[in-house]
Amino acid sequence: MPEVDPRFAHVPTAPLPFPSVLVASRDDPYATYEESEAMALDWGSAISDAGNAGHINDESGHGPWPEGLMRFAGFLKTL
Repeated sequence: MPEVDPRFAHVPTAPLPFPSVLVASRDDPYATYEESEAMALDWGSAISDAGNAGHINDESGHGPWPEGLMRFAGFLKTL
C-alpha cells in the first residue's frame, strides 16, 4: 500500500523480549485478522479480538476507548 510509511514495511518475526498483547480488528484494511494472529504467534503475544473496528487509530474516528482500557487493565494483572 503506497500510503503506508516504509518504516513499517518490515515486520519483525522474532519473539518480543517482554509480555505483550496485540489488539486486532477483523476489518483492518492494513492487516487481515489472520495476519494479525500470525504476528501475535511470532511475537509470543496474546491476541485480543476488537471485532469490526476498522484500523484502530485516532484518524479513523476512535476516541476514548473504555473497553480498551479494561483490556489493558486485564493485561496488567497478568504481569
